[in-house]
Amino acid sequence: MSNTKVLFVCWLALVIATAVTVYLGASALTLATQVAAVLAVAVFKSGLIIDGFMELRHTQRRWRIIMYGWPLAMSLIIAATLLIPYFMR
Repeated sequence: MSNTKVLFVCWLALVIATAVTVYLGASALTLATQVAAVLAVAVFKSGLIIDGFMELRHTQRRWRIIMYGWPLAMSLIIAATLLIPYFMR
Protein backbone atom coordinates (compact mmCIF):
# COMPACT_ATOMS: atom_id res chain seq x y z
CA MET A 1 0.00 0.00 0.00
CA SER A 2 1.33 3.46 -0.82
CA ASN A 3 2.36 5.84 1.92
CA THR A 4 -0.51 8.19 1.14
CA LYS A 5 -3.05 5.40 1.52
CA VAL A 6 -1.50 4.28 4.80
CA LEU A 7 -1.68 7.81 6.18
CA PHE A 8 -5.27 8.23 5.01
CA VAL A 9 -6.35 4.94 6.59
CA CYS A 10 -4.58 5.87 9.83
CA TRP A 11 -6.21 9.28 9.83
CA LEU A 12 -9.65 7.81 9.19
CA ALA A 13 -9.18 5.23 11.95
CA LEU A 14 -8.09 8.00 14.35
CA VAL A 15 -11.22 10.02 13.53
CA ILE A 16 -13.45 7.00 14.15
CA ALA A 17 -11.59 6.09 17.35
CA THR A 18 -11.99 9.67 18.59
CA ALA A 19 -15.73 9.49 17.95
CA VAL A 20 -15.86 6.19 19.84
CA THR A 21 -13.97 7.78 22.74
CA VAL A 22 -16.44 10.67 22.91
CA TYR A 23 -19.35 8.22 22.82
CA LEU A 24 -17.86 6.06 25.57
CA GLY A 25 -17.02 9.08 27.70
CA ALA A 26 -20.63 10.26 27.56
CA SER A 27 -22.22 6.85 28.03
CA ALA A 28 -23.85 5.60 31.21
CA LEU A 29 -21.32 2.87 31.92
CA THR A 30 -19.81 2.30 35.33
CA LEU A 31 -16.68 4.31 36.05
CA ALA A 32 -14.39 1.27 35.86
CA THR A 33 -15.84 0.15 32.52
CA GLN A 34 -15.73 3.67 31.15
CA VAL A 35 -12.08 4.19 32.15
CA ALA A 36 -11.04 0.81 30.75
CA ALA A 37 -12.84 1.39 27.45
CA VAL A 38 -11.55 4.93 26.93
CA LEU A 39 -7.98 3.94 27.79
CA ALA A 40 -8.14 0.90 25.50
CA VAL A 41 -9.17 3.16 22.63
CA ALA A 42 -6.37 5.58 23.58
CA VAL A 43 -3.80 2.77 23.42
CA PHE A 44 -5.20 1.71 20.04
CA LYS A 45 -4.90 5.31 18.80
CA SER A 46 -1.31 5.53 20.03
CA GLY A 47 -0.56 2.35 18.07
CA LEU A 48 -1.94 3.96 14.93
CA ILE A 49 0.24 7.01 15.47
CA ILE A 50 3.34 4.94 16.23
CA ASP A 51 2.98 2.61 13.25
CA GLY A 52 1.30 4.94 10.77
CA PHE A 53 2.44 8.50 11.23
CA MET A 54 5.80 7.84 12.89
CA GLU A 55 6.36 4.93 10.46
CA LEU A 56 7.96 2.70 13.06
CA ARG A 57 6.34 -0.41 11.59
CA HIS A 58 9.55 -0.89 9.56
CA THR A 59 12.02 -0.42 12.41
CA GLN A 60 13.63 -2.77 14.88
CA ARG A 61 11.44 -4.59 17.36
CA ARG A 62 13.05 -2.96 20.43
CA TRP A 63 12.08 0.54 19.29
CA ARG A 64 8.50 -0.54 18.81
CA ILE A 65 8.45 -2.16 22.24
CA ILE A 66 9.76 1.05 23.79
CA MET A 67 7.24 3.17 21.93
CA TYR A 68 4.31 0.89 22.76
CA GLY A 69 5.45 0.61 26.37
CA TRP A 70 4.96 4.30 27.06
CA PRO A 71 1.20 4.51 26.28
CA LEU A 72 0.62 1.23 28.10
CA ALA A 73 2.45 2.47 31.18
CA MET A 74 0.65 5.81 31.13
CA SER A 75 -2.72 4.08 30.72
CA LEU A 76 -2.04 1.88 33.73
CA ILE A 77 -1.00 4.88 35.82
CA ILE A 78 -4.07 6.86 34.77
CA ALA A 79 -6.37 3.90 35.43
CA ALA A 80 -4.85 3.35 38.86
CA THR A 81 -5.16 7.04 39.71
CA LEU A 82 -8.82 7.15 38.68
CA LEU A 83 -9.91 3.77 39.99
CA ILE A 84 -8.15 3.46 43.36
CA PRO A 85 -10.62 5.83 45.07
CA TYR A 86 -13.49 4.06 43.24
CA PHE A 87 -12.53 0.67 44.64
CA MET A 88 -11.61 1.98 48.09
CA ARG A 89 -15.20 2.93 48.96
